[in-house]
Amino acid sequence: MKVRVFAATTRGPVQIERITREAAPISQVCLGRTTSVLPISSDYDAFVRQPSGVIERALGPFEPGGFRLDASDEIGDGHSWQLSVLVAHALDRAGRLAGPGESADAVLWVTGTVDVDLRVGEVNFIGEKLRATRERFAGRVAESSLPVTLVVPAANLEDAADHGVPGVGEVLGVRDANEVLRHVGLQPATIPAAGAPGGAQDLVPLTVGPVRIPGWRLVWSGVSLLALGGLATFLMLSLPDRPPGVTFRDCETCPEMAAVPGGAFVMGSPPGESARNAVEGPTREVAVTAFAIGRFEVTRREFTSFVEETGYDAGDSCYVRTGSGGRRDPSKSWRDPGYPQGEEDPAVCVNWNTARAYAAWLGEKTGQAYRLPSEAEWEYAARAGTRSPFHTGSTITPTQANYNGTSSYGAGGTGVYRKRTMPVGGFPPNAFGLHDVHGNAWEWVEDCWNDSYRGAPADGSPRLSGNCEHRVMRGGSWRSHPKDIRSAKRVRFPLEYRNDNFGFRVARPLDD
Repeated sequence: MKVRVFAATTRGPVQIERITREAAPISQVCLGRTTSVLPISSDYDAFVRQPSGVIERALGPFEPGGFRLDASDEIGDGHSWQLSVLVAHALDRAGRLAGPGESADAVLWVTGTVDVDLRVGEVNFIGEKLRATRERFAGRVAESSLPVTLVVPAANLEDAADHGVPGVGEVLGVRDANEVLRHVGLQPATIPAAGAPGGAQDLVPLTVGPVRIPGWRLVWSGVSLLALGGLATFLMLSLPDRPPGVTFRDCETCPEMAAVPGGAFVMGSPPGESARNAVEGPTREVAVTAFAIGRFEVTRREFTSFVEETGYDAGDSCYVRTGSGGRRDPSKSWRDPGYPQGEEDPAVCVNWNTARAYAAWLGEKTGQAYRLPSEAEWEYAARAGTRSPFHTGSTITPTQANYNGTSSYGAGGTGVYRKRTMPVGGFPPNAFGLHDVHGNAWEWVEDCWNDSYRGAPADGSPRLSGNCEHRVMRGGSWRSHPKDIRSAKRVRFPLEYRNDNFGFRVARPLDD
């Protein structure tokens, strides 16, 4: 019995044609039709995802065992491969994996990372991958006339059932790869750690267990572990004195900062999100290191301190709305954007270069590395653990944010259109304690503009390639309709462009 294994990805069904066990870097590497994939266990998940690549950046790739696979199509992403890889490798070791040009007796359509998905079953990237795969896979099923089983982590069984594919005979929710092997009539299997097959002492279980490493790799591992120990000591000694979740100011006139815990999240909007734009994808998982970000948008009071202390020329013109259009008005600026503001309103009519200059001034003043947040950091902080269009859920109302309430989103109702900024902090915060991430003022981030997330960093750092004459803005403003204040919404503007609804908030590392 030969079994054909397909992995569901955001770019469609990818058949795993060949798979080998070998060293793999900590972060998944995707190159055309090949990828190196780290086997995830509960312990490894905590170790690998939370440092967000800091160990790899410090020491280079280090991982005693992983998998390398060759696939039938270009691999669109490197996430959620673990279950597919473990199943394909076990079948290959048993001589049951159908390779290129080989006939098959059954088909497995697999997606998911078992340990991860069991802990965060509410994450819907499983559904996103099934939707993206559905039409092409259904065509292949019709052509092959083979019995098909859809395999997903048990925690995602209900979500998978909602996005099934015609022709799938069974949906199997599993907690480890061995359950799949039993389904296709094989006994629970083991995988050789490296090198030629050996005895039982050389094998590692499909799920969690130790890896036996060849002698040459043991030497390298010992050296690396010593280095890791030194790095761990350094990290422990340099831990911030402000744990995630607290707020603080580095000076009397500095913005109030909120400590944001590190973690992984799915960035971008899923294909089914209402008002989604193609530039908001493809969705991908990004790991973000703990950092601090402004609890509020930078206020007029805080910005005034910067201008008065430095004599900085923040510009003497601003683009403003006039009826159904707009124009550059030389009489308008951050001091007078064309509508009344108080000291606690966000500073607007601020371009990207000025926002950067403000962050640099804070850095000189406090000795901390202030900067604009990266686009990934901004979205991670704005979502605060949610995957819905807004941190408030599937919809939003004008009682929850300052935007153009004459239109609605989803099941939400309409309401007031205030036609101006409001004092920061006047609306409920998200779960990270941040205010006004939806509406009030558009916010500059560090990243250069790119039309998609393909090739973007997965470690939360800014993307500094592409169209760097235009920078990304997030969050929407008082003038935006609700569809444009979603967590995933992104737009671009030139570096020097000032508008009466353009503001910003700052960020800084927690370990400085």
